[in-house]
Amino acid sequence: MIDDMEDNDNAILAKGGRVGYWYTFNDGSAGAKQTPPPDPDGTGEEPFTMTALAPARGQSTYAARSWGEGFETWGAGFGFELNSPEGAKTAYDASAYTGITFWAKIGAGSATSASVMISDPGTDPAGGSCSDECDKWQKSLTLTEEWQQFTIPFAELKQGGWGDPAGTDQIDATKLYAIQFQVGIAPKFDLYIDDLGFYN
Repeated sequence: MIDDMEDNDNAILAKGGRVGYWYTFNDGSAGAKQTPPPDPDGTGEEPFTMTALAPARGQSTYAARSWGEGFETWGAGFGFELNSPEGAKTAYDASAYTGITFWAKIGAGSATSASVMISDPGTDPAGGSCSDECDKWQKSLTLTEEWQQFTIPFAELKQGGWGDPAGTDQIDATKLYAIQFQVGIAPKFDLYIDDLGFYN
């Protein structure tokens, strides 16, 4: 388990050598709104907060959630780095695992599509191969207002095709940097993620 959200804080679970914190991001469209708001300066004044589930999903009472509207360039999202002790992003070796698994749903009136994105040395600025055009490994999701479990092998992730090529046709699971969820251009979005982990 990377994070089950039940401790209701902005940190992923401190297990397996992982240290990371949830954050939000967006395209900066004028007049658009996202909750929780991004913290680009790292001040910690508005940390990411979990959302209480009513009703609960079985034993789960909290989930990671971001919602908003008005993004017109490429959208908005949220995620975390897998290993960023003291704010210094370093690679995390996930080669012992086959992929990731999580539960997801949307709120009423939300966009129904999103993407899960994972970065490695060829697709993250920290890897030194890309900067402004880092095209992360990703997979599209079709979501409903009912919870669904997704199980995604690393081998199924592909680059989006818009940015710098990674120089390989498959993600390097020995050096992962971040996991993110992004919603594209849409009038409104409301995305929930719960019980996120690696699987063998």
